Amino acid sequence: MMTPANVKFPSSLSTRQQGLALVIVIWILTLLTLMAGSFALSMRRESSVSYAITENAKALALAESGLYLAEFYLSQADPEQRWLANGTIYEIIGQESRLRIRVFSEAGKVDINMAGEEPLAAVLKSVLPDDWERQHLLNAILDWRDADDDTRTQGAEKRQYKSAGLSYGPTNAAFQSLEGLQLVLGMNEGIYNAIQPYLTVYSSAAEPSLRDASPELLNILAADLKDRGIQDAALQNSVTEADKAGNASADFEQAFTGENQTYTIIVEVEIREAASAGLEVVVQSQGNGGATPFDTLDWKQNLQTSSLFNNAMEYSVITIQDEFRYDD
Repeated sequence: MMTPANVKFPSSLSTRQQGLALVIVIWILTLLTLMAGSFALSMRRESSVSYAITENAKALALAESGLYLAEFYLSQADPEQRWLANGTIYEIIGQESRLRIRVFSEAGKVDINMAGEEPLAAVLKSVLPDDWERQHLLNAILDWRDADDDTRTQGAEKRQYKSAGLSYGPTNAAFQSLEGLQLVLGMNEGIYNAIQPYLTVYSSAAEPSLRDASPELLNILAADLKDRGIQDAALQNSVTEADKAGNASADFEQAFTGENQTYTIIVEVEIREAASAGLEVVVQSQGNGGATPFDTLDWKQNLQTSSLFNNAMEYSVITIQDEFRYDD
């Protein structure tokens, strides 16, 4: 009787089995390679995401530090130590980061609730050269805030909003926030973004303070007066001072302490090329007697406006990194 040891398989069958085994091994190796590559790619992506989150958190923390630094210097009693609030940019340069802080006094802006036609028209003229379009938007703003339903010439009350297919109309009351201006008939995103830096709802004054106004707004107001053939010595003097190279000097006392002083503080941070962060915060000074020096009225993150690192901003930059170096 033949034993299994004596069984002989055909050579062709053995070759086929070896070939099949080789194919299986190749497929397994291919699958393992794909799995390893996918795992490595996943880990690389997770590492990149984790790094980006860390750097963005670091940038935001630096931006918040810049906000508190600005509040500290705005509350200084000594005018030589106090930061200006006329749009001057303060820059702090670190080993891996740059931080820029810009402060505006709300008193140096045009209050959309209190200002007369001339300051509002001047700001609108800076972005709307067309007389009809500018007058229409100006009167629509005035119709929104007045207490009646009487439509000004080229203005807009409830009927005009309804005709435009809008489900709302003017409140016939003061604007509660600057963003409410975007609801006015005729306003669009481009116009709003262009005029927003010069407007406020916090000053409660009919005219912007020339001492606190930014150089950009001063030039807008001066250009409007020139177009109308009006001479204003005080305004022209402020424009001249603002255009001087030494405008950023602490001798030009603009920010001042006291109760109910309101500021917009814009902070932007860049960390190498890895991350950036921005804040735009409106704060109100509580004077020297409060438990906290400032109350926060508005807080915006991730700025959509022009960057403080734009080359056009270089004229108003003061670098102050030397003040933050400590002796060994």
